[in-house]
Amino acid sequence: ITTKKANSKQRQIDSDLTMLRISRSESTRLFKYVAKVDINFCPWNKKSNSSRELWRRLTSKRLLASNPKVVVDTKLTTNLETPSTYIKYVDGSDLKIDDASSMSVDELLSELNIAATAIDNEWVMEGKELDDDA
Repeated sequence: ITTKKANSKQRQIDSDLTMLRISRSESTRLFKYVAKVDINFCPWNKKSNSSRELWRRLTSKRLLASNPKVVVDTKLTTNLETPSTYIKYVDGSDLKIDDASSMSVDELLSELNIAATAIDNEWVMEGKELDDDA
């Protein structure tokens, strides 16, 4: 898993770290920092279950109502391609998960929320509001 900051610095995220557990209301608030999500998977591949569930959760009425500007795209394949996810955030940073086959949906959401929390913390320190740029 790699994240890419807007200034092109990359950092590696250790997927063995403890998952970030947050409340439903906090996850809804943090989803406002997401600009675009691309999810690629084969719907008939067992290894794509978490990617399919991620797509279902990110397109829920609750999350879409909290962030009407977000674009959630899926690319369904018919081959046994490895499921992957790409997330673009409102500050220009991104998160790319090249192989989501071994991750649970909770781990995928945790990675999304860790990056969103980092942006939120950075913006709070700078005195920025989400509505200023989004």
